[in-house]
Amino acid sequence: MDKTEELLEKYFDGRTTCAEEHDLRQAFTQGNIPEHLEVYRPLFAGLDKVSTRQGHAKDLTPPRRKIAPHSSRFRHWAGSIAAGLALCLVLARLLTVNEESENYVIIDGKRYTEPTLVQAKAREALDNVSYTDEELNLLLFPLQP
Repeated sequence: MDKTEELLEKYFDGRTTCAEEHDLRQAFTQGNIPEHLEVYRPLFAGLDKVSTRQGHAKDLTPPRRKIAPHSSRFRHWAGSIAAGLALCLVLARLLTVNEESENYVIIDGKRYTEPTLVQAKAREALDNVSYTDEELNLLLFPLQP
């Protein structure tokens, strides 16, 4: 098995490097290849055209973007300031005293905070949903005919 066949095997297994793929494209566009591999020539010729059209034929790695050092420091400080402000807002929210009564009742769309009224309405609601001992026994142990 020659080098081209080995590279083809690696290519179709997805194990080739960029340099090996470049070698394959060159072999199929410029070199003499065995007759049984001619079926792959259009594939690699097309890939070579796309690669050269995009300017990646010689440069196989994308260029790295450089970040200015002062930009990195600015991001660090901006992030620190934003985190500090967020912490201040959370603490201010937690430490504010709620002046309104926490217990209230809404009757006909109006909010009432008077403690005696709230307690009375709460007892009334509990009485409406509670069961007497007799009702509870009947629910749990129905009479058998």
